[in-house]
Amino acid sequence: MTGFAEYQPGVARQTVDVVVRPAVDADLTRCAELIVSRTGGAVDVRRARLVADLQHPDRYTVVAEIDGTVVGYALVLRHQISPTDPPGTAPDGYYLIGLIVDPEYRRHGIGELLTRERIRWVAERADEVYYFANLANGATLDLHLSFGFTEVTRDFTFPNAPLKPGTCVLLRAPISR
Repeated sequence: MTGFAEYQPGVARQTVDVVVRPAVDADLTRCAELIVSRTGGAVDVRRARLVADLQHPDRYTVVAEIDGTVVGYALVLRHQISPTDPPGTAPDGYYLIGLIVDPEYRRHGIGELLTRERIRWVAERADEVYYFANLANGATLDLHLSFGFTEVTRDFTFPNAPLKPGTCVLLRAPISR
């Protein structure tokens, strides 16, 4: 199944005991399964990318777990424009990407916890953080707006991201230390 969660503003949040922590190698197959459930593709291919993310010093992979099971995944990466990138490429900086929560555990505040943890990590390295999303994903846009993100542009590209012109928005938030 691909696509975004059904957006249900105002739905009451359910309470669960969630542990948010840095990902370890043993989490990566479950993270790959979560990603593939939304985007399609092969779990082993996605897992290999996650291994590379986990080993990269400018990336931070975080998971949410309930009763020992990973139910959410998110990533931060540092993007630097290369001389071969086209005009309109998103600016250098840290980017929150790949926020995915198991459908059974949505509306529990897990996305908020994963976002808060990623911003905390970025705050140790930078004064601002970026995020981009499909305009049709109202739930994630509202979540990030609640963290102080504001629109930068809708006319941008990002390396290796399948962005269709006019369908996505780039946002930025200052980080106070």
